[in-house]
Formats: sequence, structure tokens, C-alpha cells
Amino acid sequence: MTAPTGSANILIAVSGSIASYRACELVRNLTKLGHSVRVIMTPNATEFIRPLTFEALTSKPVLYDEYSSGMPHIEAKYGADIMAIVPATANLIGKMANGIADDIVTSTYLAIQCPVIVAPAMNPGMWNHKAVQRNISRLMEDGIHIISPENGVVVCGDEGQGKLADISYIESEILRILGI
Repeated sequence: MTAPTGSANILIAVSGSIASYRACELVRNLTKLGHSVRVIMTPNATEFIRPLTFEALTSKPVLYDEYSSGMPHIEAKYGADIMAIVPATANLIGKMANGIADDIVTSTYLAIQCPVIVAPAMNPGMWNHKAVQRNISRLMEDGIHIISPENGVVVCGDEGQGKLADISYIESEILRILGI
């Protein structure tokens, strides 16, 4: 399935971070621009925000159960022009960098054939940890587009680089990579 001229089929993957709620703005903005947006979520993401919220914003069912009937990770990849993981936790980044597929997001990531963007969000200590930086480097070597987190105070009160990048910037990067 190909998107109409000037619009795209965008797959947004949400992982379990307090920043998950910010993905709602991204989904809403992209939908308002006329793009077809589909959302998939890790089980942990559904603890922060319910799939119903994204279903209301996209008018499409949200996939979050890797073990539901059929092969949801294969269903999710079809027709996607780009996959954006917003937010991406240290846990998810580690799984992606090491080829671990134990939920719908990581399974879809391994199956998908389009460009992938990762927008991390985590505690600054986690972001700066050697293991996380090694995993980010590996993803970049694999051709993944990384949108670095911003500096600031995070939810726990720590300060440093770790805040999810501004949604308008993430949106512009998605559109830039798509050539729209």
C-alpha cells in the first residue's frame, strides 16, 4: 500500500517511558497533516498511556500484544514508509542493538524494510552510560536515524541530557527523511 502523493504511511512505536504521553502530540500533528499514522506499543508503554488514546487520534487499532492472533509485527510493517520510535527507552535501544525481539516493537523493527528513527528519552545517567552509548553507536552503524535527547531537568529531578527531543523537531525529521 503506497501513500497518496504528499502524504505517507507512518508507523509510530511507543515504549515505556514517562515521555510516552508526548507521542500523542506527534501522532495528532502527523494525522492533521494528512498522513496515515499507525501506532504500536510495548507492553510497558501501555502502563503509561492506554492504547485507546492513540486509537482515538488515528482511527486505527493499536497493536501492543505480540501474542495476539496472527502475526501483528508483520501486519504492522506492511505499507510503512517510515518507523519512528518515540520515546525509546534504554531497554528498547539495547534490545534493538542486539537483535532481541521479545515484543511487538522489537519484532516489527527486525522485520521492517523502511527507514527507522529513534528518539531516546531517559535519565541523564542512563543516557551517558557506556552501554547505552555503545548501543546507540551500533544502531547508527546499522543506518538508524538517532534524534538525540535534549538537556534539561527530567522527571526525577536530575539534570542533563535525556529529555525527549522537541516534538516539532521529531516531526520535521520524519518529514525530512520522507522527503516531504
